Amino acid sequence: AERSESVRLHTANADETDSAGAALAAVLAPATVVGLAGPLGAGKTCFARGMAARLGVDPTLIASPTFVYLVEHPGDGLVLHHADLYRLAEVPDDAAEAAYEGIALPAAFAAGGITVVEWWDSYRGARPASLVRVEFLIENVEHRQLTVVFEGSRASDRAAAFSANLAAAGLTKHG
Repeated sequence: AERSESVRLHTANADETDSAGAALAAVLAPATVVGLAGPLGAGKTCFARGMAARLGVDPTLIASPTFVYLVEHPGDGLVLHHADLYRLAEVPDDAAEAAYEGIALPAAFAAGGITVVEWWDSYRGARPASLVRVEFLIENVEHRQLTVVFEGSRASDRAAAFSANLAAAGLTKHG
């Protein structure tokens, strides 16, 4: 069975959510898909900005790509693909794969860079070989609980490296 390892943390503001994204980006292997799930306003785009900055992409270029579906940002040696499935959530299951092909999502997964997908909870395609899921929970106006689930062969190594980065950034881990 696929191994998975979770790290749960709390962020108290947008800067901390941003830092958590950077801490994650630092431990990712090429060709990893990062699926962000959580309600509107939970910090998904903020987290993606932190990842972008760490990968050498100008974070101000990272907007919620709701109307574009998928944007490619060349980074420091790796390309960051930023996708948003919000408007594809209603696509019927039997049309989902074609819709993903239509926005070039499988091509992004295969490109060898890092692909960040917002609204991952509505994804119904083939499972990426290397996946990290980040689940966002809104606790109150500022506070968020993030659960980062690493899947695949090196899951525990990556989770440990991520935890070390969180500690270095002064972010609080829970559970």
